[in-house]
Amino acid sequence: MTSMRSLLCACLIVVTAGTAAQGKGCDGVTFPDREQVEGSTLTLNGLGIRKATLLKVHVYVAALYVAQPSGDPGVILAANAPTELIMHFVRDVGAKDITEAWDEGFANNAKA
Repeated sequence: MTSMRSLLCACLIVVTAGTAAQGKGCDGVTFPDREQVEGSTLTLNGLGIRKATLLKVHVYVAALYVAQPSGDPGVILAANAPTELIMHFVRDVGAKDITEAWDEGFANNAKA
């Protein structure tokens, strides 16, 4: 569960820095305002785009859905409610590249 919490924290940094829920599209990918998860209706908290390399190549668009939207990652992490992170890849990426990028992201953002 700790690694999942670290993953969510790292993604929150990207997503809360993205556009607010009023913007439902990013890089040609659209997301609905609400999603149903485990019997709960979750609200789009924000969108973010992952850019890689010095060329800033777009890799994926992430959408974070929460029970109570907030711009404070601490509030979202402390909530005892379902959340959903949807990642829509806009570039063809192999499993090895994804694994290496996740490992690097954790090493850089979730040391504790």
